[in-house]
Amino acid sequence: MKKDLCALFVILMLAFMNSVNAQPSNDSIEVSNEKVEWEMKIYYFVFLNAVKDRPVIDSVTAFEIQKGHMANLERMYYEGKSRLAGPFMDGGEMRGIVILDVATEEEAREQINRDPAIINGRLEAVIKKWYGPAGLIVEPKARK
Repeated sequence: MKKDLCALFVILMLAFMNSVNAQPSNDSIEVSNEKVEWEMKIYYFVFLNAVKDRPVIDSVTAFEIQKGHMANLERMYYEGKSRLAGPFMDGGEMRGIVILDVATEEEAREQINRDPAIINGRLEAVIKKWYGPAGLIVEPKARK
């Protein structure tokens, strides 16, 4: 009985693997007999990490740097250079991410290096080229 179950499992896995391999290799799939196309593009995924051994600063200075950091993120969003940004909530070394929609890694570095948290040695940026869906849009909630 155990051998029969193992054989059935192997057959099902082979059938599954065959169906997975039969999927189109381009950026489209069929859903309900309807072909769905995905337009893809390059973004720059920025990991904002805490600087090790950063100097201790007073709370007023920390608040001003944070205010400038948020202003820089907002500026990049409204200029169409940032698609998504936000903090990680675990208080670890990796503090947040920003997804930049710019032409080159050099432009990504130029944009993120305008951030007061980076200028003041509070954060450092690790930039990775990322291939994701074109048209990635996150819109702010309307203010009342």
